[in-house]
Amino acid sequence: MKNKQAFTLIELLVVVLIIGILAAVALPQYQKTVEKARMSEAVSLVRAIANANQVFYLANGRYADMTELSSLDIEIPGSPFAHSTYTGRIETKDFIYSPGGHNVEYMALAHRKPFTRIFYIYIPQNEPGRIRCHFYTGRDGNAIQRKLCEQLDTNGTL
Repeated sequence: MKNKQAFTLIELLVVVLIIGILAAVALPQYQKTVEKARMSEAVSLVRAIANANQVFYLANGRYADMTELSSLDIEIPGSPFAHSTYTGRIETKDFIYSPGGHNVEYMALAHRKPFTRIFYIYIPQNEPGRIRCHFYTGRDGNAIQRKLCEQLDTNGTL
């Protein structure tokens, strides 16, 4: 009788099952970490835009509106947002940045893409040291983004 050394089908199925369970546990944590990193980048850029907008205010007596990002003394990595209605904004892979909102009540704004969905991060003019986050209820977005937005809005940190 030959002694064959190989794995049985049951052993292979158990290994595949264990790998599947580990992946199911690890994937949500990975997604949370990635989204948190994206939001952290947006928070730092929003703070930089707000600081540049305060300098603009001291020089001009008003805050820059949403089309005047190029007037601020700041370089945002990205490309001009290709939309005729919203000129003057900078678009990155995940966010669209501008120095103000529709009512020019924000000093800085980062809108999560896609543009009309999910959430935005902003610094209000009446609270220049406070970073805020607004999540659109009933829109596309996941629980991770909602929780991070609520945490940012409550604590000011991620």
